[in-house]
Amino acid sequence: MVIIPRSSRLSLFVNTGLVALAYFAGAKLGLAYAVVGGAVSLVWPSSGIALVALLVMGFAVAPGIVIGSVLANMSVGVPLPVAAVIGLGATAAALTASLLLKRVARFQITLDRIRDVIAFIILAATVSTAVSALIGASALVGAGLVPVTTYGAAFLEWWLGDMMGVLVVAPPLLSLLTYPSPIRSARQTVEACGLAVAIFVVSYLIFGAPELAGHGYYPAALAIFPFTIWAALRFDHLGTTLSTLLVSIVAIWGTTNGTGPFAAESPVDSLVRWCAFANVVAVTGLLLVAAHAQEKRIHSLLLASHVELERRVQERTQDLERANNELKQEMARRRLLEAELIRIGDQQQRLIGRELHDGLGQHLTSLGFYCTTLNQALQKHSHPAAAESATIVELVKQASLMTRKIAHGLDPVAMESGGLAVALQGLAQTTRSLNGIDCALRIESDVDVLDPPMQINLYRAAQEAVNNALKYSHGRHIWIDLEREGGMQRLSISDDGVGVDPEQMERASGLGLHNLRHRASLLGGSCTVTRNALGGTTVAISYPIPESREP
Repeated sequence: MVIIPRSSRLSLFVNTGLVALAYFAGAKLGLAYAVVGGAVSLVWPSSGIALVALLVMGFAVAPGIVIGSVLANMSVGVPLPVAAVIGLGATAAALTASLLLKRVARFQITLDRIRDVIAFIILAATVSTAVSALIGASALVGAGLVPVTTYGAAFLEWWLGDMMGVLVVAPPLLSLLTYPSPIRSARQTVEACGLAVAIFVVSYLIFGAPELAGHGYYPAALAIFPFTIWAALRFDHLGTTLSTLLVSIVAIWGTTNGTGPFAAESPVDSLVRWCAFANVVAVTGLLLVAAHAQEKRIHSLLLASHVELERRVQERTQDLERANNELKQEMARRRLLEAELIRIGDQQQRLIGRELHDGLGQHLTSLGFYCTTLNQALQKHSHPAAAESATIVELVKQASLMTRKIAHGLDPVAMESGGLAVALQGLAQTTRSLNGIDCALRIESDVDVLDPPMQINLYRAAQEAVNNALKYSHGRHIWIDLEREGGMQRLSISDDGVGVDPEQMERASGLGLHNLRHRASLLGGSCTVTRNALGGTTVAISYPIPESREP
């Protein structure tokens, strides 16, 4: 057994009473325009009130519909049993509409989706109202209040009246409950007032002014639709539904007074025509405002997606920038490390060169001195070994010369005294004397001089390329060229040998091409290895001219 708290029971009682009172008030207004049997009206706001009550408050307030309907019908002379059946029919219609909308259509009371509007029109305004019309008309015929011959007309008029109540009354009530005021500025307030006045004036001219309203001239009613469109596009659901309600109030007033395009000799025919028009206006307004709301919602989603995309792009850009900065830092660290390794390698070569010059070179010099003295003594005594000793003296001199040249290559002292040109000249001479290969140096007169560390890098690169040419080209000539090409300078080492591709060069020389490329990068340039017109290989290092020295 479920025990309902006293506060909940009191709230339910109050809500049920309010529903009964609202239904009774709407029914009294509708019964004032009763056309059949004192209980059939083409103006029935209560059907819209009942539907809104169940959608918003729940099924528990359904007894209020029965109570309000019974009291309203009894107030115009309908017997209690018949009034009770009519009340049950009204409640059944409202319950049917609520169940179909909630369970079948997954209805949202905001009416901002076209599918909800269509479900509202078909299930609530058309199908469910047929239930109350069927039960109500049958009750009147069964009680003898309506002749059997007019059953069809009574059913149709009851159905149209309930349909009008659902389409015209329920939407503004739902909009008042679910939407805030669309007016957010003084300018919109002026526009809303202008729209209301325009709708009232045009509605009055069409439906109320005897001198202007033409009987049976239906196209005159079409003048209402531009204002319905205005309300839908500018003031959303609340403006559209309230404008439809205002048009309906003026139209029913004029029609019942015998004016307007829907006025006919028979009051019933007049109200039937008006009811059909009111339903068309209401359906048009609801569909238009739902389509506009759906368009705005899609635009908002697209805008949100755009903002989200921009945010993600910005995040990815920041990630890429961060990764790029980290990569640059890592590259800078590697460059520093490689530069340090090259510096240490150069330092070790200079140390070895000095050791050769100061150690082995001095030892060979001393050995040559003693050998010369020995040779002179042997020649003085005409010793047979004098010739051999002279050969030894010559070999020692050659060894001493070779040692000095090798030491000079490892420790280019000329860099300190004469610069890069003198060092390259020494490299060419050493290549010629030690290897027996013609090595020519060509330096253009307009080349710029680099800083000493950069000169050493360029000299070491030339030395590396010459050594590779000596080892692998099998040529007879080597050319060392230092020239200027526009805003760049170019050091190239070429041979006329068999040609060495970059992969073979890199495999053959250890650090090889990587070392050359790194030395070129320290100069801000690049290193290329190509096959030249002679069939040999050209290793070229291109680097920019220092800005401070550009003309």
